[in-house]
Amino acid sequence: MNQNALYQAMIRQIVAQTRCGVCGHHFSRSDVQVIGRRENMVAMSVSCRECRTKALMLAVINNGTTHPLYTDLDPTEWDRFKSRPPISIDDVVQFYAYMSKYDGDFSEIMDEPLEDE
Repeated sequence: MNQNALYQAMIRQIVAQTRCGVCGHHFSRSDVQVIGRRENMVAMSVSCRECRTKALMLAVINNGTTHPLYTDLDPTEWDRFKSRPPISIDDVVQFYAYMSKYDGDFSEIMDEPLEDE
């Protein structure tokens, strides 16, 4: 089976097995659009016809088995992050150091304020 046929079979399998993470509606083939491929991974934009949620789904082919990963990224965010390098250990250490000194309140950036303890 050539690579393109393998991707098409994988997409059909994902469509048959995956539901919208918000409303549970089954996706149809027309709800899924491939937006990127890299080695054994495919990035797909999925749109739910029922609740109109848009999301990004990543699928990894490993030994002929498909492993879909449903994310909360939307296709615009995928475009922004796909070419960026992976988060490094130095990035994590730098963030940890910053957060260790942070003296603010996250409630100003959250949808709902935190309750006072």
